[in-house]
Amino acid sequence: MKTILIIASNSFTGSHLVNHCLDQGYKVIGISRSKEYSPVMLPYLVNSEAGNFSFFQLDINKDLDKILKLSDNERPEIIANFAAQGEVRNSWLYPDQWYETNTLAVVNLTEELRKRDYIKKYIAISTPEVYGNTAINVKENHCYFPSTPYAASKLAGDLHLFTLYKRYKFPVVFTRSANVYGIHQQLYRIIPRTIIYLKKRKKIQLHGRGKTERSFIHIKDVVNATLSIGEEGVIGDVYHISPKDREISIYSIVKMICHMMDYDFETSVELIDQNFGQDSKFSISSDKLRSELNWKPKISLKEGVQEVIFWIEKNWNEISKMHLEYIHKK
Repeated sequence: MKTILIIASNSFTGSHLVNHCLDQGYKVIGISRSKEYSPVMLPYLVNSEAGNFSFFQLDINKDLDKILKLSDNERPEIIANFAAQGEVRNSWLYPDQWYETNTLAVVNLTEELRKRDYIKKYIAISTPEVYGNTAINVKENHCYFPSTPYAASKLAGDLHLFTLYKRYKFPVVFTRSANVYGIHQQLYRIIPRTIIYLKKRKKIQLHGRGKTERSFIHIKDVVNATLSIGEEGVIGDVYHISPKDREISIYSIVKMICHMMDYDFETSVELIDQNFGQDSKFSISSDKLRSELNWKPKISLKEGVQEVIFWIEKNWNEISKMHLEYIHKK
C-alpha cells in the first residue's frame, strides 16, 4: 500500500484529495492546524476506507519538528502541501502572515524534506494568480506578474522550490488550478455563499460589480488531476488544471444560480465597485496535462452547481447555523 502525506487535510481540496486517495487504495496521513470538522464539511469521514486514514493536528508554522518526525516514521512516497493563507482580501491587511505560511514555512519544510530519499514526489499547490491578469489560455511558461500579497507570497514559495529542483533535483511538481468548487467547500466562497444567501433572502454583494472573470472546475476533476500529477508528472514541471467550460463572470454565475433556484437576480444582488486589487481575469490552458497525462475534466459547471445546491438543501439544518463569512486565523 502506497502512502501519501497531505498537509492541510482539513482544507477543501485537501479533504477531497484524502477521499480520492482512499478510493485509490492509498494509506493517507493527514495534517492540519485545526481539529477535524463535521462530516458535512469533510467527505473522507464517511469513506468506507477511512480506516486507512490517520489525522494529526499540527501547524506547519509551529510544529515543523513533529511533522518531520511523523514523515520519517511513515515514509510517504508522495507529499501534497495545501497549507496556505489563501484569502485575497485579507492578504492586504496581514501580508506578513501570508508570507509566513506561503513562503517561509515552505522554505523551512522543504529544506528538510530534500534530505529525505523516500520522497518520490512533492506536490506544490500553487495558483494561476502568480501570472496576474492573463490573456486567453496561457501556458505554463507564462511570465509572472502577481497583483496581490497572496499571489506574491505563493510565487515566492514556488521560486524557492524551483531552486531546490535545479540544485538538488528535489522531486517537486507544481499544480495551478482554475477556481475550484464543489460540495463541502467553505461557505464564504461565491457558489455556496450565493446559494445560502438566496435561501436566507440576504443580498449578495458583487464586488467589482461582478465583472471579474474566472474558470470554475469541479473538485473531483481537480483531485483526480492532482493525484495523476503526483504519480506521473515530470519533476520540476508545472501543470495547469482547467475546465472544459470557458471563463464566466461572477455576475453571470450568480445570475445562473438565481435562475436555477428560481430567484430574481436583480432583487437578489447588490453591485459594489471595490474589488480589493484582484485580477480581472484568469485564463489558463490545461493542454499539457491533457496530452501528457491523458487527463480531462468530466463534470460541467451546471452539473456541478446543481450538486452543490442539492448538498446544501440536504444538509440545510446544519449548514444554516454555520458561519457564512471568512474568519481569519493567524
